[in-house]
Amino acid sequence: MENARILEERLKRIIREISSQTGNELRQNLLQELEKEVTDIIHRHSEEEVNRFLNLLKKAINQI
Repeated sequence: MENARILEERLKRIIREISSQTGNELRQNLLQELEKEVTDIIHRHSEEEVNRFLNLLKKAINQI
């Protein structure tokens, strides 16, 4: 009976550790995906701003 209790405690510890590791991996993956999305948004926004600036510059040059 004592051996069964010890084995059950070991199994619970193993399950807890695996759950924790899996949770950490999921969090890491989510953070990496978020970082990529934010980088893409910033890059896209920067391109829009550059295009806007170039269009304004073109208009200014055409007026001269």
